Amino acid sequence: MNFQEKLFETTADLRSRAAEFAQAAVHTARSQAEAAAKRAGKLKGSLGVINGAGRELNKVARRHGVQFVKQNSLLAAKVREDVTALALSTFASLQKKAAAPKARKPAATRKRKAKAA
Repeated sequence: MNFQEKLFETTADLRSRAAEFAQAAVHTARSQAEAAAKRAGKLKGSLGVINGAGRELNKVARRHGVQFVKQNSLLAAKVREDVTALALSTFASLQKKAAAPKARKPAATRKRKAKAA
């Protein structure tokens, strides 16, 4: 067997091994793609269910929010009146307090005025 025949035989062997690796890679990629497609299908269905549940939750939250405001509006008005009355009475009592006594002049100024007089 000469060198040229060995070269042909080796290259053919390498070609066949490369084809086997390529087939294995294609098979693996196809199986992973199929698995991903299945997961995506399940996820898409799950997302649809979650979106629907979110819409229903928003409806319920709006309905309860409206009921809460209707039921508590009178209470809020009364609280506002009470807080306003309390604030006004506190402000009035602070204004009625006696003014603080005038500050005394410094001793040096008093002595100067006393000498001058």
